[in-house]
Amino acid sequence: MLVSAIPYVLFAVGLVMLIKGGDWFVDASVWTARITGLPEVIIGATIVSIATTLPELFVSSIASLEGHPDMAIGNVVGSVICNTGLILGLTTLISPARIINPRIFCLNGFLLATSGFVIYLMAGDGIIRGLDSVLLLLMFFLYLIINLAVIRYKKADRRIRHNDRTPFDIRDIVVNTVKFVVGITLIMLGADMLVEYGSTIAVLIGVPAGVISLTIIALGTSLPELATSLSALFKGHKFISMGNIIGANILNFCMVLGVSSHFGDIPIKPSTLYLDLPVSILLMAVLLVPCVFKRKTTRLQSAVLVAVYAAYILLLGHIHL
Repeated sequence: MLVSAIPYVLFAVGLVMLIKGGDWFVDASVWTARITGLPEVIIGATIVSIATTLPELFVSSIASLEGHPDMAIGNVVGSVICNTGLILGLTTLISPARIINPRIFCLNGFLLATSGFVIYLMAGDGIIRGLDSVLLLLMFFLYLIINLAVIRYKKADRRIRHNDRTPFDIRDIVVNTVKFVVGITLIMLGADMLVEYGSTIAVLIGVPAGVISLTIIALGTSLPELATSLSALFKGHKFISMGNIIGANILNFCMVLGVSSHFGDIPIKPSTLYLDLPVSILLMAVLLVPCVFKRKTTRLQSAVLVAVYAAYILLLGHIHL
């Protein structure tokens, strides 16, 4: 009886770690935004998104190295779909966001749309080659250069620095550095425990393996983004959430897939070319186009994102089951 309860206990421990890690991670990210005078959306699109995309990078790179390239591309596209449809859809459905920095949003949105379109063109011949990885990594470095240029511009703006920066001392630096490192560590460990023991619990209660792979496992590498976005939302910093998701999607397409395809060619299944990639592009269009014109998200737009994601999961379940 005690042994059978262990997966449930460890699942709960993982959930607590994920929540607390997200809490500390967001605190440290908000402090960074305040102390530098940078917009939260930039912090979300750079520091936060790079940290929360590490699981996808590790999973896809290892999968490619071990001869499972289909898992590499599936993890990347699946994470983009989950990030946009489920995570950003839910957070903006709960609390719609006004785009405070439309130029930054449009710039990163353009990079996201371009990266998705380029990957779709690359996949058109049925394979993403090592040579394609060079272009993807160049796009990743371009994304970093552009955002670093924005950071330098914002830091040079004395008015912004004067109004937004808060006094700090050595203790602040130490405390928030520890929060950042411990927070992201707890997020990673908690996400891993949720996936592992969530799968175990699903098997124990008789959930089919196909459903497990499409839900718990598919969501696993996106749990850091989910924990960070929800924590940021509940703390009133929704722009960290928005920047995190857009930045994470760009990094998935350019950095994660670029590194993975560098280790070996990645064949593209028809389902990826004709279903997964088009769904990811559709979700990006639903997200970006209204925001560019209205400079805000709406609950209708968010509901469409969640509905498209739900329809996609149901369709996948029908195909595989």
